Amino acid sequence: MMTEETSKPKAEETEIVNTTTQSPEGTAKVEESPEAMDLSSPTETIFQADDKAVEYPILEDRHSKEHIHQFFGKLKDIVVHHAGAAVYKKVDELIKEAKESWDQIKQAERQAALDKFKEANEGSEEGFTFKVDDLSQEIDSAIHLIKKMRQEFFQQLEKVREKALEGKTRLINELRTLVDADDNSDPAHVNASFKAFKKIQEEWKSLGSVQGPMNQTLWQSYHALVDRFYSNRSIFFELLELDRKKNFQAKETIAVKLESLAELVQKNAPLQKIMKDAEELFDEYKHIGPAHREENEALWQRVKKSLDVLFEQKRQVNEAQKAVFEENLKIKKELADLMHHHATFQSSSIAEWNQASKSVLALQEQWGKLKGGLPRESGKEVSHQFWSDLKLFFKHKSEFFAKIDAERKANLAAKLQLIEQVEGIVSVGTETPEITQQVIDLQKKWKEIGHVPEKLKDQIYTKFKAACDAYFNLKRSKGKGAQDEEFAANLGAKQAILAELEAMLKDPILLANLKAKKEAWDAIGYVPRKNVKEIQEKFRSTWNALIDLARTQPKEQLAAWGFELKSMSTDHGGHSEERRIPSADNRKRIQTLENDIAVLTNNLEFFAKSKGADKLRGEVEKKIAQAQKELDRLKKE
Repeated sequence: MMTEETSKPKAEETEIVNTTTQSPEGTAKVEESPEAMDLSSPTETIFQADDKAVEYPILEDRHSKEHIHQFFGKLKDIVVHHAGAAVYKKVDELIKEAKESWDQIKQAERQAALDKFKEANEGSEEGFTFKVDDLSQEIDSAIHLIKKMRQEFFQQLEKVREKALEGKTRLINELRTLVDADDNSDPAHVNASFKAFKKIQEEWKSLGSVQGPMNQTLWQSYHALVDRFYSNRSIFFELLELDRKKNFQAKETIAVKLESLAELVQKNAPLQKIMKDAEELFDEYKHIGPAHREENEALWQRVKKSLDVLFEQKRQVNEAQKAVFEENLKIKKELADLMHHHATFQSSSIAEWNQASKSVLALQEQWGKLKGGLPRESGKEVSHQFWSDLKLFFKHKSEFFAKIDAERKANLAAKLQLIEQVEGIVSVGTETPEITQQVIDLQKKWKEIGHVPEKLKDQIYTKFKAACDAYFNLKRSKGKGAQDEEFAANLGAKQAILAELEAMLKDPILLANLKAKKEAWDAIGYVPRKNVKEIQEKFRSTWNALIDLARTQPKEQLAAWGFELKSMSTDHGGHSEERRIPSADNRKRIQTLENDIAVLTNNLEFFAKSKGADKLRGEVEKKIAQAQKELDRLKKE
């Protein structure tokens, strides 16, 4: 918004165009103008890219090289197509924030390569070289190119300003020479000096501003010389009168346009474009010379009034945006607090780590979905806390799984040693009770050893089992004859018991011996493989028939025989409905859904009941409902 101070700047701070007013003493007097509000010079506008029109990228995942590659690639495109001081300032901030993550990724890759090299070279680093991949080279190249272009940009800008300083110094000397040598008695000289003065004035305007304390000194000298030049020229008053009329018309046209923009902004037209047009019009207004003092003041009040409306609208938009930023900050602070809780998470359970990881990734997803900016300082602090805690959690997780991997590698080495021992026994081809016991002990040790890397689990188990099977096949082949005779005898004994059980079906009194016959059956060893299925089916059907018969007997009689009917029942009977057990796939899916519901419910409890948080709460509650519905369906199957 314009103020009284900005509308009446000091004379030595303004650029004077070829206009004056007649003082009572007959000398020229310089009028005051709003030049002090000048923000950039015509020459420097080539270096001022429209920062508001640039869409800066956001680094969504600081742990992904591909995301970082895309991020720096977008920054490179921005500086190529939108070079400007404000743009480079913002790009520098983004690079500073992202480069820390990139340096950590590069260091991690180099350290991994070094560890691998040292592992292959007995811990020595001698001769180690690290070559980055193509993607890393492209990222580093983009960063280097941005820095190089920035350096060239500001070097060129400095050259322009040095050129402006040199040019304005020269013009002041030329203007001083012109003023000192001015001879109003010669009309030809007056006209020539006026043309020379106009040329100096145009060149002064085109050179732009000079940074630093010299700018004020140059303006004061220039202002004083211009004042002297006009003070010496009463002959120019007629020309100045014509100039003032032209200036009035030009300024009035701009005032009308600004008033139209003020009306548009009150009708909710796009503010960004309107403000850009208004700044361009005001910049043009400043470079037009003054009209008559009364007209000039009236025009300036019209312009000021329009600009006040525009800047008030901009202020209101900024205030509304500030409220949105504060709401975003509140929600992200809650997410950051949740993430901070996970930063200290520790567990010895893989399942608990995986569940915690789901919770952390859910928080990261919710963070990414929340669009809009944050207050600069507090937002930066919250973002830093969130991403630092996220990295710390995954650092702890990596350390845990690194420890698990080390243990599993040790278990793998121990199991491979057992395999070698069994294979060594098999290769000798000797079978004795002592060696058999040794193989059995090795099998027990195998079970006592913990997990191995998942991708090798089935492979080494198959190898160990094959070695053990090879030994016991060797043992069977040597004792096959005696074993066959034993199995045949067992078959005969079981057939005899079956005959006695079938007799009980005809005489219930014999049920008194049922328990003893069952114990005798269980005490008998293996039968020939070809007879296994047949003998089992006969026993099952006969046993179930006997249980059905026992149910028809008086309870007193069953008690006298000394057994409980419940303890004699079998799962093979057809009188009890089998419990339906979920399949392995369904059980795994049920466990996953239960874990997901627990994670989402835990996150839901931390959200404040604010306007911005309601949307996130709704999404989380919807996911919980869907998961619960799927869980209920699986449990019914």
